[in-house]
Amino acid sequence: MLELTKLFCVETNIFQRFVIVYKYFKFLNTEPIVKEVLQKIFDDTAKIIGEPDENMNEDKFLKVKGDALFSREFWVYYSNLEVIFGKMKKLQKCHLSDKTELEQLSKLFSKPYSKKMLELSFEVVNSEVFNRLDQECFCEDDEHDGETYFDDEKSVLYVKGEKVIINLQDKITNAHKMLHHIFITNRGNTKDDFYFAEIAEDEFHELDYKANPDNWKRYRRTCEYINDKIEEQTKNSINDFLIFNSGRKAKVKVNQKYL
Repeated sequence: MLELTKLFCVETNIFQRFVIVYKYFKFLNTEPIVKEVLQKIFDDTAKIIGEPDENMNEDKFLKVKGDALFSREFWVYYSNLEVIFGKMKKLQKCHLSDKTELEQLSKLFSKPYSKKMLELSFEVVNSEVFNRLDQECFCEDDEHDGETYFDDEKSVLYVKGEKVIINLQDKITNAHKMLHHIFITNRGNTKDDFYFAEIAEDEFHELDYKANPDNWKRYRRTCEYINDKIEEQTKNSINDFLIFNSGRKAKVKVNQKYL
């Protein structure tokens, strides 16, 4: 979010500014943690103002619950970006063939003050999202202070309180499935050894694991990926979270010093 905000601030081409807004809003749409925070912002401010105009929320990438209402200040700035996203989405679908849409968009946001207004829109949305994330992190840190666990819903691994984001997009990756098997499927047995063959069948639904003598390599790569993620996001302080081996009878376990 911050990187796209910086790019917008230095961009001089108006069309490229619209492209950056599109990418920024698409990130809000697809990043599960941010999407969840935005939904909470909308729901928690339900008593302040009436529902936004349906046309201003035509993409509806967030489910606005029944009588959900929005803070006027936040919604005004948020809507500035949403309008651009909606029109850019239409332009992308028609491969820019509808020049009228682009002309209208350019006229709407080509005033002398437009760039500053949109920069402020980025700032307001960023501020609200990061403020809410800080609050949630504070509460989670207090509740699970120093623990090692996997937040399956957010795809975030905590290693002795150190936060490691596993998925950045709203999809289930191999790394997520591996950690799900260890921490969710085997919640009460996280100290056990887990054979790749077992993980393949239970989490990946790979019933013919033993048919290919090289199948273990896929799961070893996933373990290596998880360890690399942890090492990178803990600034090289944790590089041996998962212990695993090779071969047809390969297995993995969590290093006991982190449990």
